[in-house]
Parts: sequence; structure tokens; C-alpha cells
Amino acid sequence: MSHETNLDRESFDSFEFANRDIQEYLVILLSGILILESALFLSIQPVTGYETSLVDGLSQLFWFTFYSVMIGGILTLIAAAITQTRYWRHGLGLVLSNYALYFFLPKARGYRFYGQGTADALQHFGDVRAILETGTLPGIWYPGEHVLMAEMAMLGVPIDAMPYLVALLFTTLQIIGIGVLVKTLSGKRGSLAAGLAAGSTLIYTTFHLSNHPAMNSFMIVPVLLTLTELYRRSNDNEYLLLILLVGLFIIYSHPMTTLFMLGILLLTSVYSGLFGRLSLSSTPQLSPRLGVAFLPLLFAWLTNFGQTRQAIIKVVAAQDDMNPAAREVQRAGSVQFSPLQLAEKFITLYGSTTIYFTIAGTFVLLTLYWFLSERMRYDWGFGSVHFVAGLGIAAIFLLSNLIVKGIIRVNRYALLFAAVLVGMALIHSATKRNSVTTVALTVLVLLSACLAASAAYEPNRHMTYAEYDGSQFMAANIDEGVPIHAMDTSHKMEAFVLGTNHPRYYPQSFGMNNNLPRNLGYFSQDVIASDTFGRSYVVTKTHDVKQHTASYYTKDQQEYLFRYGEDSLARIHNDPTANKVYTNGGFTGWSVAPQN
Repeated sequence: MSHETNLDRESFDSFEFANRDIQEYLVILLSGILILESALFLSIQPVTGYETSLVDGLSQLFWFTFYSVMIGGILTLIAAAITQTRYWRHGLGLVLSNYALYFFLPKARGYRFYGQGTADALQHFGDVRAILETGTLPGIWYPGEHVLMAEMAMLGVPIDAMPYLVALLFTTLQIIGIGVLVKTLSGKRGSLAAGLAAGSTLIYTTFHLSNHPAMNSFMIVPVLLTLTELYRRSNDNEYLLLILLVGLFIIYSHPMTTLFMLGILLLTSVYSGLFGRLSLSSTPQLSPRLGVAFLPLLFAWLTNFGQTRQAIIKVVAAQDDMNPAAREVQRAGSVQFSPLQLAEKFITLYGSTTIYFTIAGTFVLLTLYWFLSERMRYDWGFGSVHFVAGLGIAAIFLLSNLIVKGIIRVNRYALLFAAVLVGMALIHSATKRNSVTTVALTVLVLLSACLAASAAYEPNRHMTYAEYDGSQFMAANIDEGVPIHAMDTSHKMEAFVLGTNHPRYYPQSFGMNNNLPRNLGYFSQDVIASDTFGRSYVVTKTHDVKQHTASYYTKDQQEYLFRYGEDSLARIHNDPTANKVYTNGGFTGWSVAPQN
């Protein structure tokens, strides 16, 4: 390495983590820690009782090794971006290997499924089961991901391991996709490593593990954008064909991701045209026909399904309902929090998002400054325009009466481009040899990665074998037409245990609004179960009793969320109008009928 006399360059090269030799030693050390982590993973024992937190159920040593490898892997990627070495391959391998262990933790812990009875993934896996049993697509609205999983099952991948493998697959596609997109846009040496480092954060936190087609299909958008950028520059029909193939998969994966895809393509077309005019350069433009070309395919596919009309009606009908933002405020106000508690909850849930948004917002301001100074850069403007557009769409979803759940989910467009801008910021800082900025960005990226990983596994979100078996019995053996009252169990569980092609799946027995009343309705000594439930079935589970006594809930939250305890269970056990029809220790089904 040649000696530089510039003081800032000397200061920059003084950071040992950026030294090529140190990178080699770091990779060797991290490989040893990864081996230890793998050994700890293999020694994880399946849970024998009911636990409310996967994170708390594992040893501190395991989490130390996990976060060490994650931090070290991202550090290796950033160091490779700075020194322009090939150690990015080692860093990427470390990050992905580390996440492979992380994503399979529920399997190692012996959970039946990660996701409670209301999880969307349950219905999607019910569709997979239907495809495997019938060999056809039984009325599935967006079957892309379902067909992929069915093919994996036919190749021998066990169904109970499928959720974790699919989640890892799409997360890997996104990490690599962001890296390649940053490389394609900036064209600078080291930009691939910088993009990989920025993309290594689990920016969607819990949704990386949710196996939801709306999120998984969006994780391949960076691949689509890379192909689009290459096509814009070259006008090569090979890239056009690949864009059409990826676009078709997105259409068959989820309608909302399809709309995002069309919007991204059209905005890219508008931006490329405006940039060429404002910069007075011969910038290749992307024709808007590329985005419009998907509209007939989208229309032809979705108009064949009744769900399309039902979804539109549902959105229109929701105009009279409380919007998602107002509902979140109402829920937050239902329990009293101290300022310290509010800050802790916010950092835990949205700390990673806030960090990336802050970096991206600062970069947008820098881009605007450069634009006004007539030093326009296509790549910076591209990322900034899409990031701002993502924020605008998220605001529409949150403030308008649209059907959507989760702050992270509605911000996925903005979060994707926030990661792209973080990658651009890293490579720009490294290129300019700005050591202070590079160190600050590195610290923020590592902090964001740690916060995201710590928030991904939500407490008490796993399904036990007892819950699965009990739900299967209730769905297959009860009297049709008699309602079921349960906590955190919906018709999505029916789809999971029966398959969406099962004759008893419709009409659905488990409803959506199925939370049990407080104390199972026993508010006085003379109340009996039939007074509260009438002719119906009632389900009680260990999950219901244990979830609100966990340490991560405050006392006020426990009081507000608590539904019933051992006293209520004793009351229903001795209730003359409630007869036990099924029990396996962790799941009990009661048949409630008024006395003659």
C-alpha cells in the first residue's frame, strides 16, 4: 500500500479494521466464532414446557456469538468497500451463514410454527397444502410464492422447515439485490460491498420471518430495479426479457407489490426523462411503456377472481371506519406509559427504521444541495426520488382509510430505498476518504442491524404442537355453523391445518374478531357460560394464560391485556353448560349449550 501525505488520508488509513491484513485476521476470528455459534445451535434443546419468548429461551453465549458474527460480517463488508478488496465475499458469507442459523431458531427450539393462529402465513401454507394435494391452483389469488413452495416440497424440502428456508431465501435475494443495485447505480469500486453492508440489516424486522407474499415478493424488487437500470443504459432485449419474467412472478405473487412495481417503473421513466433535460446530457431514458406493458397482464389475471372485487369493496367500506393511524393511537392510549417506557418501546420496535430514515433523509438534503449547485448525479437523484415517493405512499396508507397493518409494512418502499441511500452514503464517504463520516455511518449501520435483529422475533408468537393438533380437531370435527370463540386463532389456522381445498374450510368456523371476554365472562357468581356464549364452542389455551405474564409487559399492560386466569378456568371446568370435547393439556375445546 503506497504512503499518502494527506493528513486526512493518513487518519483514514489508521483505522485498523480497514487494513487488508486486519481483514484477513478478522475473517479468521469470525469464522471461529461462527463455528462456536453453530455448535451452540446444534446443542439447542427443544422446549419442554410453554415459553413466552424465543430470545429469552436461548443462552446469552449464543446471542453473544450471533451478534459478534453479524457485526463482524458487516464490518468486513464496510472494510472491503473502503480498501476495495475482495473480502466482501467473506463478509457476505459470514452474514448469510449467521442469518441461516438465526432463521432456523424456531425449528431448533422445537416450535410447530413461528406465527400465531392469526398469522397470514398460515393461510398461505394452507394454499401450498392444497396445491400439493390437488396438483392445481384451487382459486388462489396470487399463487407465485405458493407454487414456489409447493415445488420445493416436491423436491423433498420438509414442510415444517419450509417457512424458515423461504424466509432466508427471500432475505438473501434482498441483501444481494441491494448490493448489486448500489453497484450498478454508482459504478464505483467498492460499491458492491457498501450496498451489501447496507442491505444486511433486517430492515423489515418481523416481516423477514412472516412468510407473507406481500413482503417476500417486494424483496426481489432490487433485482428488478437492477435489470431495469441495465436495460435503460443498454436497451438490450435480454434485460427486457428478464424484466418481464421477474415482473410476471411479482404479478402472480401479490397485487400490492405489482402496483408498487408499476409505480417504481413509471417513476423511474419520469425521473430519467427529467434528469436528461435538466442536466442537458444525453442520459438514456426508460420508456414508460415498460411499466404500462404490465397493466394488461395484471388486469387479465386479477379480474378472474372474486377476491379482486371483494378487496375493492373492503377498501371502500373502510372509509367509514377508523383509519390505521387512529387505531394505533387508540391502542397506545389504552395503557399508560411513562416517557421512559415510550422511548424504550419506540427504540425497540422502530429504532432500526429511524436510523436508516435519518441517514437517508440527510442524504436527500445533500442530493438537493448538489442539484441546486448544478452538480447533478443520476444515482443520487434516483435513490432520493424513490425514497421520498416511498414516504409519500406510506403517509397515504397511514393517514387514509386503507386496509393495512404495521408501520414497517407500509414503509417498505421507503425502507428499501433508505438502504440503497445508506449504501451510497457509505461508498461516497469511503471514496472521499472522510474518516469521521465513515466511522459514524459504520456505527449507525451496526446499531441498526442489532436493533432490527433484536426486534424480528416477537415474544409469544409461536405455535405449539398442542395448539396445532387442537385446532385441527376442532376444525374437522365440530358441528358446522356453530361459532368458535378463541383468542388469537382465526380462519387462517383452519386453512393451515385443513388446507384451503378442504370441504370444511368454507364456511369458516374460526372468526377474525374472536377475542374472549375478560374472565371468560364470569363477572359474578351466578353467571354461567351459556349466558355469555350461547350455543357455541369455546377454546382455552396455555398461550392465553401465559402471554400476558411475561416480563416484557409492564404491570399496566398486563392488567389491560389480561383476559382470564386459573380462577376462570376452574369456573368453566365446573360449569354445567360447558362440556369438554377435546383436550391435550395445552389446548381445550368446550361445547357450550344452554340448559334445557
